Amino acid sequence: MEKIPLPVGCVTCYFVRHGERIDHIDETWAQSAQAPYDPPLTNDGHLQAQRTGALIHTLEHQAQVTGGSQRTEYLVLTSPFLRCVQTSEELCRGFQRQHTQMHSNLNTEWRMAVEPGLCEVMSENYFAEPVPDSLIDQRISDITSNTVCSNMAYDTTYTQVKQELPTYPENFQDMMARFVATLDYTTSRQIDEISLAQAGAEAGVRKVVVMVTHGAGVGSLLWATTRQPGAHTVPYCCLTRAQIVARPSQPLAQFGTTRMPAHQWTVDYRAYAEHLPNL
Repeated sequence: MEKIPLPVGCVTCYFVRHGERIDHIDETWAQSAQAPYDPPLTNDGHLQAQRTGALIHTLEHQAQVTGGSQRTEYLVLTSPFLRCVQTSEELCRGFQRQHTQMHSNLNTEWRMAVEPGLCEVMSENYFAEPVPDSLIDQRISDITSNTVCSNMAYDTTYTQVKQELPTYPENFQDMMARFVATLDYTTSRQIDEISLAQAGAEAGVRKVVVMVTHGAGVGSLLWATTRQPGAHTVPYCCLTRAQIVARPSQPLAQFGTTRMPAHQWTVDYRAYAEHLPNL
């Protein structure tokens, strides 16, 4: 498929795995949990996410220095699972804290939305039974009521790429296709918004999308942006940065029907975790 070149960095994506989850250090947690399929972060998990948020700020500050005075808009898309939503909150907290310490002039207003397309692989190895779709509405309610993520505004204009959880059980190939499609559709929307802004004489708009997901999801997104097969080591709160360089000239394939990504990317940080030496 023919590709249309785009300015490098006009859309930048950060892929982040959630922080350390409680049931991986406390084997008894699930025995008394009301939702054993939806564990929260540990204390270290919160700190991991804050450090990753600070790293995003550092990278964004560098991008601003080299890229000029473009206005940057930040959107966090998160899996509906609690550990990912909590990670999103701490990413923003770490970003804002680093902003205060550096006295930078970056935009610190992050918007966020729940994207079911980024949820955990619905494998029988992970879940004994289907996770209820009500998890999506419950998590959106938690955010909009400021029970969690009170440091970000929920983007009510965002339309979910996928409105329900994947069919259970989900195989690996279908999971890969889901993540590829979620990235393709989300990115295309960001490019379209940039085009609309430019048509309205609002030049210099840059889009940054932070996708908070799970280990298998980060691995799938790495495939979608590097097209390099094989297993990737994906530590808690590792960071991948991908910048789009070209978009397809043809319409996107129907959601979830292909594992071949439509866009072309350049990736310089791949499951990076050197900022978490002691966590």
